[in-house]
Amino acid sequence: MESFVSQNLGEIFYQNLKAIDAKTIAMINKVNNERISYRELFVASLKTARKLKDMGIKEGDVVGIVSDNRLEYFVPIFACFYLSAIVHPTSSSYLISELKFAYRNSKPKVIFTSNNNIRKIIELQSYTDYLKDIINFDDNYLDIINGDAILESIEKFSDCDRKTAAILNSSGTTGQPKAVVITQGNLKFTMNHLKYPFISYSSDTVVIGLMPFYHFLGLLQTITIFNYRAKIVLLPKFEPVPFCEIIEEYKLSFLLIVPSIGDFLAKHPIVDKYNLKSVKDIICAGAALGYEIQTILEKKFNCAVRQVYGMTEVSGIAIACVLGKKCKPGSIGTPLSDVEIAVIDSQTKNTLGANEPGEICVKGDLVMKEYLGNAEATRATIDERGFLHTGDIGYFDEEGYFFIIDRLKDLIKYKSFQVSPVELEDVLRSHNVIVDAGVVGVPDQRAGELPMAFVVKVKNSKLSEQNVIDYVAERISVQKHLHGGVRFIDKLPKSSTGKLLRKQLREMI
Repeated sequence: MESFVSQNLGEIFYQNLKAIDAKTIAMINKVNNERISYRELFVASLKTARKLKDMGIKEGDVVGIVSDNRLEYFVPIFACFYLSAIVHPTSSSYLISELKFAYRNSKPKVIFTSNNNIRKIIELQSYTDYLKDIINFDDNYLDIINGDAILESIEKFSDCDRKTAAILNSSGTTGQPKAVVITQGNLKFTMNHLKYPFISYSSDTVVIGLMPFYHFLGLLQTITIFNYRAKIVLLPKFEPVPFCEIIEEYKLSFLLIVPSIGDFLAKHPIVDKYNLKSVKDIICAGAALGYEIQTILEKKFNCAVRQVYGMTEVSGIAIACVLGKKCKPGSIGTPLSDVEIAVIDSQTKNTLGANEPGEICVKGDLVMKEYLGNAEATRATIDERGFLHTGDIGYFDEEGYFFIIDRLKDLIKYKSFQVSPVELEDVLRSHNVIVDAGVVGVPDQRAGELPMAFVVKVKNSKLSEQNVIDYVAERISVQKHLHGGVRFIDKLPKSSTGKLLRKQLREMI
């Protein structure tokens, strides 16, 4: 067998899926107990690849997916890998206007969807000239997998690492989502690094399939798990009881979570009703996990709580805490091997040393190819030295551990001070009746911006706005006080991976 490095993604997954025992289960749906074996996944992907090929899909063509998480989701993804076609999944919650924007440059010839989304995909087709065919998982897709036509062999493609494998939308937390172009080399690099000493997957591993598959975190985790022949218990959306039931029933030792689930595990009383002692390793991704929540989880589960850092533009993960080694509180860990991290002064562009905060910049084979159809944004993000500027402010200590302070664009400019919303949010969440909090800057003619907090409190709590202001004032320096006030709300706006959408908070001021 050729080495992992020299093979294209199609060859890798074709050979891997073909070799797995026919009875081995790949994924189980927690809601209805439906399941798909690795053999069924393999055969369905070959039949789908043959159908796409008959439709005229070839190397470099784009295939879209607009669907909730489901057992069949990765069938067209593997089919695209076999054909060296490009997959572009998007959120099933997108409205028609958002779909038009998301696909305006990639122009998929075929879109896979479901009954829940079929109407808007048909509407999208009526507005465009690029969408030729629609395949509905709940309808004509069934004709494909029940048919006899199958792809007989996988072609070899030269210079595969530079070829585009996927297009994924950035989170869009500071503006319109951008189409991030991910190469086969990008995906192979990250898959090859998601192993010991950062993550320990094996054929005995069971994980919860909760992360949205259209998001890089969900896509990357799932194809990596499939590559290790592990099992996924699919939970289409987060629900407290089924989530805890999966951990208890399958005795999960490893959890990949986002901060909102970390808050749930740390504070929700329902968690104590289940036996979750099997959990030995918790990794938080998607956004920073507050120090307070990390500390609670470590004590509650008596295990390491690790953080990883990355973004779609760097193929998911660039920095992580090492498995089996206690990570420094609040740290996102150390760089993956073969990844170069520089901390750069955003004004002078000088490279900074230990304990000097600046913009985190990433270089290596994990850096995206480009933003599709947006050369200006690409040039603004990847500098002439090949470093990708993340927009995150952070630093590293004398031992090489990295810490994130905040987003460059989110820092609040109060008089001559730079105030970190994340630091304030950490303080707020440490209050025993504050469930969640988000901080933004309120424009002020004299001070520039005033820190303001949106707070979610425990129901029926008598906590007042002044109580919150005083609580913060007792714990942090004066320039970081909530000079802009406090507003109580029922729920904070967040992305599907738990990232706070400050843009929407600012619109609520």
